Amino acid sequence: MKTTKPESSPYSAPALEKGLDILELLADATPGLTQNQIATRLGRSASELFRMIEVLERRGFIRRDPGSNAYQVTLKMFELAHRQPLVKRLLAVAMPLMQALARATSQSNHLVVRHDDRILVLAQVDSPEAMGFSVRLGAHFPFRADRVSARVLTAFQTEVARAEMVDEMLRNDPAPPARAGLVRRIDLIGKRGYEEHVSQTLPGITDLCFPIVDHSGHAVATLTQPYLRQRDVKTSVAEARAAHAETVQEISRQLGAQFADAP
Repeated sequence: MKTTKPESSPYSAPALEKGLDILELLADATPGLTQNQIATRLGRSASELFRMIEVLERRGFIRRDPGSNAYQVTLKMFELAHRQPLVKRLLAVAMPLMQALARATSQSNHLVVRHDDRILVLAQVDSPEAMGFSVRLGAHFPFRADRVSARVLTAFQTEVARAEMVDEMLRNDPAPPARAGLVRRIDLIGKRGYEEHVSQTLPGITDLCFPIVDHSGHAVATLTQPYLRQRDVKTSVAEARAAHAETVQEISRQLGAQFADAP
């Protein structure tokens, strides 16, 4: 994961910096790293990090596998993030409706928010079918143009915020698309109200993605259905899209969004 630090600051907290460096390093380390490996990756000595690792383990932010002695991050940071009022409210409103959507469409769906320069899967509901496709809860991906949630989140912002988010998508992409083409695509999403696109990650999946907006009308999250065609699933893409639209409108309404009455 990219480590984001302020360009300059009159203050410093070396011990805190070390702890955050360890957490950010382990967040992307699978299946984990030993103390010596952590020290090597961070360019520090093992003895320098010993106390910091001990404290992080004691406080429950990381855990050590007794077999390999490798450390991994726990879900504690994820749990702390869920205590934020907006996140708690979003989850309380969205989860029952996401479960109803999965039952109605026989497709999985997941809720995504933007965090720093990444998108984070905040909630996920499996398809009720024996087989299906789903994205792991807590998974995070770079905020860039090939991610449907990043495009939809960007499309429903103020002009200033939209321009900044486009810049961010292009910076995060090792092979960025042309800016003009990306802007046109995002404008189209904004006018249409959602994105529907064959997945750029997995064949056989059609991504349906709608914004969840708050009282300001700006997107605070997205709800995505990775629609998987199956022989025994009778719900069409059009039917799944319609149910999806109703779901996000109800979630948004409960978050304070107002919609014009249908004619």
